[in-house]
Amino acid sequence: MECEESLERMMRALDGELPDREWRALEAHLEVCDRCRARWEGLLAAEEVLQQAPLLSPPPGFVGRVMAQVDRRRARQRAFFGGLVLAAGTALVILISILPILWALPGLAGLAVVVSHSGGLLLDHLVGAARLLLNSLGLLAGALLVQMLPLALCSLMTAMLLAGLWWGLLRRWQVVAT
Repeated sequence: MECEESLERMMRALDGELPDREWRALEAHLEVCDRCRARWEGLLAAEEVLQQAPLLSPPPGFVGRVMAQVDRRRARQRAFFGGLVLAAGTALVILISILPILWALPGLAGLAVVVSHSGGLLLDHLVGAARLLLNSLGLLAGALLVQMLPLALCSLMTAMLLAGLWWGLLRRWQVVAT
């Protein structure tokens, strides 16, 4: 038996959970291992001190304070993850609202075809694709600024409204829970 295994068995023996067969194996190890025998004697001494020590009750209100702290921590976690889900949902709504413009931009569909082709002209195609992508980004910026500004503002206002509603509901739930 190795010392690591004997330590685990010592702990189980102190708890009264060690079967007789394993107890005999532990005793045999303690007879030959001075380090483990010293550790076992120390554990027995500590167990005796703990058995003789008086049990103290927690101060009044301790459990209530601890549980209130646990509840506050859980509420903060729920608020954080709820806000995270709200932000992800808002980003998804904005992406879905911009996706038709991205799809309709000239040359963007051709980018997929250029990237999918392979061969000797791959480098030329990649340079052309990079140029096309930069042009497309410029067109996208112009389209967003001119045509999509009302939609972007509406999406932003919707996101702010949803976030405000979410935080208001969280505060109301926290007041009701406490």
